[in-house]
Amino acid sequence: MKKVILAVAVLMSSISHASENAKSFFDEYTKLGSNFDVKVASLYANDAKIHSYRVYPHGKERQMEITGEQWKVLVQRVMPLAKMKNDKSTFKNIAIKPEGNGYKIKAHRYSEKKCYTDKGYYMLLKRTEKGQLEIVEELSLIHISEPTRPRL
Repeated sequence: MKKVILAVAVLMSSISHASENAKSFFDEYTKLGSNFDVKVASLYANDAKIHSYRVYPHGKERQMEITGEQWKVLVQRVMPLAKMKNDKSTFKNIAIKPEGNGYKIKAHRYSEKKCYTDKGYYMLLKRTEKGQLEIVEELSLIHISEPTRPRL
């Protein structure tokens, strides 16, 4: 009985440590993003699936999917513009759960510039052959607001 309890304790400890590893990864992801650091692109697998759903003011929806390799190129181009516009996201209600040989991280992503919360945001992490975590899938919902009309 003591061996079973010890085995369960060791298993729970390793799961907790691994989740902390995923939390550290996510903390690094948010730090790089908040600092407009293009190194954030290196956290994505080349074959990652990046899903983006855009909702326009009149209800039209558009779905876009690109690879991690395409995302890395895009990040290099748009990060300076995002920095100029101070287009940041913050994350709350972060939940990390083991999934397969990796983790699923769900969070409420708040776009400070666009003033909306994406409650469906998630990313999937998997380990590389070298044991490093990387993003293999990410989903975000983007609300496009109507342009503000100048007062006459």
